[in-house]
Amino acid sequence: MAAVDLEERLGAIAEVVERLADGAAVRDREHILPTEQLAELLSAGVGGLRVPVEFGGAGASIPVLAQVLIDIAAGDSNLAQIFRGHLGLTEILRLAPQSAAREGLLRAAAEGAFFGPAGAELNTSNLTALSTTLERVGAQHVLSGRKFYTTGSLYADWLNVLVVREGEFVSALVPRHSAGITIVDDWDGFGQRLTASGTAEFDNVPVDPEYLVYHRNPLANDYMEAFYQFVHSSAQAGIARAIADDAAALVRGRGRSYPLASTPEPANDPQVLQIVGEVSAKAYSARANVLELARTLEEFSLDPGQDRVQRALLASAATQVANTELVGAAAWRLFDAGSATAVRSNLALDRHWRNARTISSHNPAVYKAALVGAHAVNGTAPRSFLNSFRERAEAEAADNARR
Repeated sequence: MAAVDLEERLGAIAEVVERLADGAAVRDREHILPTEQLAELLSAGVGGLRVPVEFGGAGASIPVLAQVLIDIAAGDSNLAQIFRGHLGLTEILRLAPQSAAREGLLRAAAEGAFFGPAGAELNTSNLTALSTTLERVGAQHVLSGRKFYTTGSLYADWLNVLVVREGEFVSALVPRHSAGITIVDDWDGFGQRLTASGTAEFDNVPVDPEYLVYHRNPLANDYMEAFYQFVHSSAQAGIARAIADDAAALVRGRGRSYPLASTPEPANDPQVLQIVGEVSAKAYSARANVLELARTLEEFSLDPGQDRVQRALLASAATQVANTELVGAAAWRLFDAGSATAVRSNLALDRHWRNARTISSHNPAVYKAALVGAHAVNGTAPRSFLNSFRERAEAEAADNARR
């Protein structure tokens, strides 16, 4: 029964995905939010793919999710990134201890509810220096502060708000339309313009204590860092495929060649065909990297363990480094397959590079490359930032206790 349900959902999702590329360039150019497209994807069941069958979801594997994300990103990479926070919270809930909140939110996701993140902040020294507070006021918990990079939260039903409380990270899960919440679409980056990665403000927002998630499981913390990067890498792979598709379409539509070309027909020019082939090969490699990473994540998901989670962190980091280079090179090379006409703004072909560069900037690949190198040279075990923070906080607490 579950397999049939999954196939039905994948079929419904595929029908929506086929239409995503239509108007994507116009949406980017005119800042038309993909609200309708997101609603169609949720209705088709994307948000419930990873929800376990017992909660009404499809129970899809991570490799299946990877293929769906790549397909979505190939149509409109904004939408793939918009799903990142939702998919992340779904995974967190999958790994969380049993509770009424866990069951209720997973069932809500299976029914089409959408989760948005509110983690990072502007004007802080690093991600651990969060100023948003969660305080106890009488019998209540109250949330106050300002977040940025809240990708997709404008569209959400529930928000996952990250705070530091008593030396540890806590996720406060609150209904998006609670009193005191304001979300503004003020993201001004040159890429991923339609992800609503803007400002979220919380003014004394009440939080149900049952809806506080403590990140105390070291394996889950490491896995989640690898998983969140997996979504970014999937988006990169989808952008690479969109570039390959556009390169081929660009050459098919060219009627004018260059005086130094070996043939008057660009579609038969071996040098132009080589460029299209190289771009297509980069897209193929980016996709293959993501599918291999997905397999590694799935191994941990089925049988969590320290060795498996370390492999997942290393695979996630390596995939990010490789796909960042692949999609960046493909986006640049695309214009070698066209003439000066290809740079006209109405085509919006530059959005591929802008989107890829923006995704690659969220978690700088240089640090992930260093992580892989440290393991290769010195055998250094990779660690997520959540676990690194917890270890530092515990060490400081122990040091203070000894004084």
